[in-house]
Amino acid sequence: MLKIVSKGLLEQIGVKTDLLLLDKEKYQEKSLDVWRKFLENLNPEILDLSLIDLNDIVDDYFDIKPPFESGEKKRKEFPDAFIANQIRKRFGKDEVIAIVCNDNGLKKACGNSQNHIFYKTLGELYNAINIQETEYKNVFQEINCLIANYIPEIQNMLKNEDCVEVHGLSYDKDGIESGFDYSDIEVVSVKNVSCRVRTIDEITDEIAWATLLGTVDMEVACSYEDYGNAIWDSEDKAYFYLETRTNLEKHTVRFAVRIELNRNENSIRIIPFKVTLNEDTLRDWFEITEDEENDDEMDLINQEREDLGLYSLDRYADYLDENLIESSFMDDIVGKFEKINKLYEEYEKIAIVYDELLSVIKEAESSEVIKKLSFALKDVEGFPTPHNINDIDSEEQEEIVLWVDQSYERLCKLSEQGNLPDNFKYGDTIEIHNGLDTYQLNIGEFSGIAEAGDQEDIGLSIEDHEGNIIARGRVSLTVGYIEFDEDGNAGNGLADSIEYYHGDIVNGLETIAESIQKDITNEWSIAKKFEVMIAEE
Repeated sequence: MLKIVSKGLLEQIGVKTDLLLLDKEKYQEKSLDVWRKFLENLNPEILDLSLIDLNDIVDDYFDIKPPFESGEKKRKEFPDAFIANQIRKRFGKDEVIAIVCNDNGLKKACGNSQNHIFYKTLGELYNAINIQETEYKNVFQEINCLIANYIPEIQNMLKNEDCVEVHGLSYDKDGIESGFDYSDIEVVSVKNVSCRVRTIDEITDEIAWATLLGTVDMEVACSYEDYGNAIWDSEDKAYFYLETRTNLEKHTVRFAVRIELNRNENSIRIIPFKVTLNEDTLRDWFEITEDEENDDEMDLINQEREDLGLYSLDRYADYLDENLIESSFMDDIVGKFEKINKLYEEYEKIAIVYDELLSVIKEAESSEVIKKLSFALKDVEGFPTPHNINDIDSEEQEEIVLWVDQSYERLCKLSEQGNLPDNFKYGDTIEIHNGLDTYQLNIGEFSGIAEAGDQEDIGLSIEDHEGNIIARGRVSLTVGYIEFDEDGNAGNGLADSIEYYHGDIVNGLETIAESIQKDITNEWSIAKKFEVMIAEE
């Protein structure tokens, strides 16, 4: 029995070799059953001899190419040659495969192809797989933590007509055409955008690429030329009474978005994408007319909503404005504005010290003052330190006076920076100065269109002077509704609500304030030295 089955395998299936009975066929069959089940679960692809090119192998043998090596043992390398030949034929140079092998000759025979990844043992392969799985989970988690902040950006991209294709024509199984041949479209509304990670496509130490699966409700106004009701003039070869008509189409569509995750900066770049609207995504449509009955129907709907304690669908802009004034969002942002405004006032105090120093230089024996000044500021970056402080020539004196004068002008300019406002509204862009750099706080705008059950995210962001977004947030508006059953009883419903997600914006403003504070601390360290010199004079 032990000649047919190894000791290890017998012990794995519960057979103690030292107590082995004489019924060898029974244990042999049991061992083979375990092997068969293992192969069944593994479901391997077994490469057969049909892939082997004997001519290639014979050529390699006589040319002494791997795995054949010069010497008497090269005839024993034929098994490796068969295996390598099968691998090359089956997987080519493009399909990536992992090969568990510790034979250098076989590795050489497989060729130096980048798609062949060799591991010495199964353990080494499993370790590599486990590392990749851990990285996958980490990236998956990183994207899930960030993606909510990028929904407004995706929503804005969907509002761009270049991102949307509308296929108004469709064809049945017999090739019969129906629908409309649209010549122009306008995105009217983009609502209820949601995204989730579908796949992690590639991971490096710094960058990861992924595909998101998104859903969105869209309304598009689609125009077409109504040739069906126009008159063709065969003599002039032109249509008369050709009118342009417009349909409003409502779609619910799934779409894919490729993203690039910068793992160092913890930020996402949305790669431009396309959304296709067609008969499969179409929920409803109607022709847009000047019919006043639509307005009357909307008035009735709005009155019913107000009676139920909900806002009318045409008052959500007012609801947003009213709620913003009393919100924690307004308080938190204005609080940071007040902190930055107080810091701006420090620049004016420092400028006064520089102005007093200029007066001292002009009124006193300037050479002695400049000598003291040079000793005090010799280690300050940008200060024109003389070649010999004890022997400063007139040209060097003029350069130092110019530096003080230019520093004074710079500080005056910083002190005159416009104070940040004590309130703001949707659609505002607020400039924040940090030294000579400028940041922008962008408050997005409400689309102006509301339907029962909709959710709209209004984007918030801070951009640096190069246009890079350093902080993101959003305001989420939910348009409430109440459903009634056949007996008029209230059923499912949703209240009007506004949620503010502005923590990252507050942190961004705090970072700017800290940067201004650091600059002011540095400026005061210089100005304090001036104050000592002024007091001595």
